[in-house]
Amino acid sequence: MQNMMKHILHRPIHHCCRRAQYMHHPSPTTHLLLNRPISTLSTTHRHTHQSILPNIHPQHFYQIINNVNEYRNFLPYCQESKILQVSQCGSMMDAVLTVGLPGLSVGAASSLLEERYVSRVRMLQPKMIGGNVVEKEGCWSVEAKSIQSNLFDSLKSRWQLSLFDIASTDTTTADYTTLQSQQQQNSITKGDSSYSLPSSTTNNTHSCNVRFEVEIQVSNPLISFTLDRVLNDVARKQVEAFEKRCRNVSFDAGGR
Repeated sequence: MQNMMKHILHRPIHHCCRRAQYMHHPSPTTHLLLNRPISTLSTTHRHTHQSILPNIHPQHFYQIINNVNEYRNFLPYCQESKILQVSQCGSMMDAVLTVGLPGLSVGAASSLLEERYVSRVRMLQPKMIGGNVVEKEGCWSVEAKSIQSNLFDSLKSRWQLSLFDIASTDTTTADYTTLQSQQQQNSITKGDSSYSLPSSTTNNTHSCNVRFEVEIQVSNPLISFTLDRVLNDVARKQVEAFEKRCRNVSFDAGGR
């Protein structure tokens, strides 16, 4: 793992201000679980979680996401988090995470099976002047893709954040109504998406519309089976952890 880290740190991020050119490194076949052969066919697991978070500015949520070094202090199942390098323009970075896999344990102590992987992260935010979003349909986004992993063939995630003004009478209100309808349908229809809305949005003039997407490809059948059971819950807990962090850490309106 140390040799891998040296290789990544000596591989600078290029084209950071263009569309991200993610590098893919095929994952080696793993026999960590049950010492059984692993299928050569990957299974893809996807989940999307969407929430409206009252009294949180998207820029604040965006700052918390980008502060990867602090993940280990508040994010469930995260044992290690470290930024390895940042591009000169500040819009891309490489980061390493060590996470426990809920539902899978090893050894007599039933400790979580851990995975240490490196991701390349691309961060984009709308143009702002005086704290106001200049761009129409302004959106903050953070996209990550694994570039080295042992257990996962591929791990991708994307955060999309936008201002949500429930007091407005424009299309934003229609969007809120649509989310309510989708939430009701989701309660009776099996799917890969979940929605969370505040019980009351009165007087919430600066709320954050959060959309979190995660996609994981794995060849190990046991890990695939576990992801079927826990991925939705893990995604929900991640969003909740970031929301709680926002409410516990002061918003730096001038920060990136």
